[in-house]
Amino acid sequence: MSLLAFLLAFSEQLDSQLPENRRHSSRVANISLAIANHLKLPEKSKYELVISALLHDAGNGNKNNNYNHKEISDHALKSSLFLSDIPFLERPATIIKYHHFSWNLGRGEFYQDEKIPIESQILNLAEHIDENYDKSKYILKEKNKIIKKIKEKGENLFHPDVLNAFYDLSQKESFWFEINYDNITPKDFYCDIKLDIDSFLLLSKAIARIVDYRSRIQVRHSRNVANISSFLAGNLNINDEKIKRIRISGYLHDIGKVALSSKILLKKDKLTRKETEYIKVHPFKTFLTLKNSIPFEDIIIWSSYHHEKLNGKGYPFRLKGNEIPIEARIVATADIYSALLEDRPYRKGVSEKMAINYMRRLAREGYIDKDIFEVLYENREELKSVIRL
Repeated sequence: MSLLAFLLAFSEQLDSQLPENRRHSSRVANISLAIANHLKLPEKSKYELVISALLHDAGNGNKNNNYNHKEISDHALKSSLFLSDIPFLERPATIIKYHHFSWNLGRGEFYQDEKIPIESQILNLAEHIDENYDKSKYILKEKNKIIKKIKEKGENLFHPDVLNAFYDLSQKESFWFEINYDNITPKDFYCDIKLDIDSFLLLSKAIARIVDYRSRIQVRHSRNVANISSFLAGNLNINDEKIKRIRISGYLHDIGKVALSSKILLKKDKLTRKETEYIKVHPFKTFLTLKNSIPFEDIIIWSSYHHEKLNGKGYPFRLKGNEIPIEARIVATADIYSALLEDRPYRKGVSEKMAINYMRRLAREGYIDKDIFEVLYENREELKSVIRL
C-alpha cells in the first residue's frame, strides 16, 4: 500500500476538526512542494517534505498557538514525537520538529548541535503563507496582502533562499491557483514508500497515538482497543497473521473521530439528540478514510463495524448476525470494554465488576457475541496486563 495515499486521507481528517483549518495541511503541502521544485531539491527531499506538511499539525489540538520562533514549539515537538520511532518517518519527524524555528538572520541554521533541515525552513514559510490570507476571498485578490506580510517578517523568520524562491513564484498566477487544488498524488513520486502489513502495523500504532491525542477523550483508548482485541483473538485461537490485522483494526477504528468537533467530544453534560446523531458519523468516516487509502478490505471492515450489534441495533450500517465478521465483533467487544473502564468528560470509568456485568447483559440481549464475552470474562485477570488507563 502507498504511504502517501494513506497520509493524504488521514491528513484530510486531521484538518476537518476545526472549520478554519480545513485543507490547511493540503495547502501547506502544495506551497512547500512548489518552493522545493523551484529550489530543485532532490526527489526524496521533496517527498519527505510533502509527508512532513501533511503531518506537521498532528500534535496541534488547539487552534490558538503562539510561537516565539526561538525554541521548538510545543505542538511541533509533539507531532515529531508521534513519528520519531518509525524508521521510514524519522526524517519527516526531524523536519516537523523544527518547522516553527526561525532563520533569525542566520542564527537559526542550527539548534544546539543539530543542523535544521532546509525542508523545515520551507515548511515554516509555507505555513505562514497559508495563515495570512482570507480563504473566503479570491486568491489573486489576497496575493499582495500575503506578499506584504511575508516581507514584513522577511529575513528574521525565513531562510533567504526559501524567501527568494517564494518571491519568484509569487509572480506567477499558477502558483496561487495550485495552492487550493488537491494536485499531489502518489504517482508523482517514484520514491513513494510501499508498506507491507508489518510496516502498516507500525504506522497504525503512531496514528492511534495521534487520534487519541487529538480526540482528547482518553489518551490511550485506541491502543487499549488494539491490545484487548489482540488478546481476545489469541485466546480464540486465531492465527498470528490475522491477529496483526485485528490489531491494526483496533488502532484505526476511531480514525474517523479525529474529524469531529472537540466541543462535542469533550462536553461534560449529556449529549443532545442532535449531538448523539452527529457522533454516529465517526465509524462511517473511518470507513471512507480507509476505503479511499488502503487495499486491505478486511481491515476496512473490521475497523468500521465496531458500533454494529448482532441484533441489528448498531450503526451506521445496521448489520446483524452473520453479516458482522467475528474479527469485527472482537474489535466491537474490545471497544465497549475499554470505553467502560476509561474516564470520559461526562463520567468516571466504572469498576471492572460493573463493566463485566454490563457486558454480560449486552451478550444476553444479543448486542455482542456471547462466545467472545465468555473469553473476556474467563481471562479478565490476565487481560488487566494489556490495559493502561
